[in-house]
Amino acid sequence: MTEAILLVGGRGTRLRPLTVHTPKPMVPAAGVPFLTHQLARARAAGVEHIVLATSYLAEVFEPYFGDGSSLGLHLEYVTEEEPLGTGGAIRNVASRLHSGPDEPVLIFNGDILTGLDIPALVSTHETTGADVSLHLTRVEDPRAFGLVPTDSTGRVTAFLEKPQTP
Repeated sequence: MTEAILLVGGRGTRLRPLTVHTPKPMVPAAGVPFLTHQLARARAAGVEHIVLATSYLAEVFEPYFGDGSSLGLHLEYVTEEEPLGTGGAIRNVASRLHSGPDEPVLIFNGDILTGLDIPALVSTHETTGADVSLHLTRVEDPRAFGLVPTDSTGRVTAFLEKPQTP
């Protein structure tokens, strides 16, 4: 798997005032924009081409990261004219991918950094023959995140948006 979509269009309202003039993925973390860490993790997992789905303050990404060559990547940028949500953002940039429609593509949220073993996730995806694989994390209080119930085999049974009584 050598391609990815990185969703970096959110407004980051819960981090205000840090995100008034800076998109959340560009807020500094350990001396560099948060997004730098995500790009490095993707590259370490074998990703070579990433399409960034931008929206809020989209004009700051390309001047900072350029074509991605300094990180060993090929980066492209697509800006949403109006917010499209997660699925809409993915569809909006999909035509910029170089792989065929049956080849797997990683999709990252631009505000989540994890120690996930990306190659292991890809391997599990391939061995199970899944159409889509999600990396889910248990949290003590899911009211801020939502719920994704699964059956005994790990198959998703529903998506529940930020329930007040989990």
